[in-house]
Amino acid sequence: MSTLSLLTPLHFLKSNFLALIFAFILWIPARFLYRRLVSPLAHLPGPLLASGSRVWKLWSVYNGHTETDHINLHAKYGPVVRLAPDEVSFASPAAAKDILAVGKGFRKTDFYTCFPIPDNPDIFTEIDEGKHALLKRFAVGPYSLASMMKLVPFMDEVGRELIGKLDGIAGVEGRVCDLGDWLHYFAFDVLGEVAFSVRFGFLAQGKDVGGCIKSIDDIQWYDGIVGQVPPLDYLFRRNPLLGLLRFLPFLAPSPPLIVQMAFGEVEKRIQGGKYVDARKDILGQLMEAREGNPDKLTDANVVAVAFGAIGAGSDSTASTMQSFMYLVLSYQDVYKKLETEILAAEKAGQLSDMITYAEAQQLPYFQACLKESMRLRPAVGLDMQRFVPADGAQIDGVYYPGGIRASVNGWVLHRHQETFGKDADVFRPERWLEGDDREMARCMFQFGGGSHLCIGRNLALLEMNKILPQLIRRYHFELVYPERPLKHHSTFFVVQKGLEVYIRKREI
Repeated sequence: MSTLSLLTPLHFLKSNFLALIFAFILWIPARFLYRRLVSPLAHLPGPLLASGSRVWKLWSVYNGHTETDHINLHAKYGPVVRLAPDEVSFASPAAAKDILAVGKGFRKTDFYTCFPIPDNPDIFTEIDEGKHALLKRFAVGPYSLASMMKLVPFMDEVGRELIGKLDGIAGVEGRVCDLGDWLHYFAFDVLGEVAFSVRFGFLAQGKDVGGCIKSIDDIQWYDGIVGQVPPLDYLFRRNPLLGLLRFLPFLAPSPPLIVQMAFGEVEKRIQGGKYVDARKDILGQLMEAREGNPDKLTDANVVAVAFGAIGAGSDSTASTMQSFMYLVLSYQDVYKKLETEILAAEKAGQLSDMITYAEAQQLPYFQACLKESMRLRPAVGLDMQRFVPADGAQIDGVYYPGGIRASVNGWVLHRHQETFGKDADVFRPERWLEGDDREMARCMFQFGGGSHLCIGRNLALLEMNKILPQLIRRYHFELVYPERPLKHHSTFFVVQKGLEVYIRKREI
């Protein structure tokens, strides 16, 4: 290559530098206006900034209150809102059913690829439908309610440890208990037992062990923000240049302690390339499936599916339990009805020492309170996104072009007045006891929907049905600050703080 050929583009750049800068400055608003005015979505209402860029979504997630932003948007603009140049948000459960239904060709967007581990996706992060179906096929058994029920004795051990800690707090008059933290610790320790047969030690130490909860929250904040503009992930987490600097501690942090503990359990069970029999926890059952299907399930798949439960299985369950206690205690009439029901069942001898799942199903007002909590404050705060099939599709009776992103947010869907009533913004458990509640149940998306229904929902429901009525039976609770809203922010899950209560042991 001649020197002249190298100098020519350099000479052109130097000679036209200001013109190029000016052209770039003009290109930005021109691109914005093109997206706003020429797009097939141009007729849809929404924020001005959202129509020409993804900056509105980035800012919303960064601020940590995407769920309330979406509620406010739909209140202002209606049931269909343009969130970005190529993204539309829907408020009706009918639209959500179209988007999330099995077999309609809607597929997960690249938003999910920004969640770790990029090169070894789990059931939640896998966007290839064929691979997702394969992973789910082998995970359905280990995560089934029947499998979870076999692990109830170990779950009860964790429940007794929580009760021991709360008994100690209840014995000190006037002591403030951060119940939200204790519920979070309980969820992590239960997850450790059922997934890896390891007690992580959150309850024993009474703290966030190794800063794991904070670390997972930070990771999900990154995932949520960068997931709004997925190519940014290649600038940060997947940047090969940054990979060359992994020797620097701040660019290569150690895995959270609980991840290290779980990896240790994996290594213990694989000796000489053979699976060593142990408790039939989630990891053990996945390893057995791997041995029986070595051509379909890899060691990496086993690790991904098992480890996917660490963040999702604990944070989502903790958030829902915190919402339940906060809402119930905020409405004294609800709290009194719930107390009456549970204490009456106790007096009638209908409750075991550690309340069983089956016994909890026979507490109709408790079930109504739990459903209403999941309706009003679902654990996921960000929207669920899907690509519309290439040939386009009907969503709630209206055609939308292929390739755009269709999204729904549980906090919006669960406030649909035609489905849940004119008072859908209000916590009122009685709505679940008034006539046939099956239509409302079909319009609940706290665990997602379609083929991507949360694989860990059975564990979450089992935990909540056992420990929440157990706590109401044993203790009387009172909010320290009854007029103060529960603090929260949304990364992907709704992370909550400040559930401070006075706790007193009941005389039963």
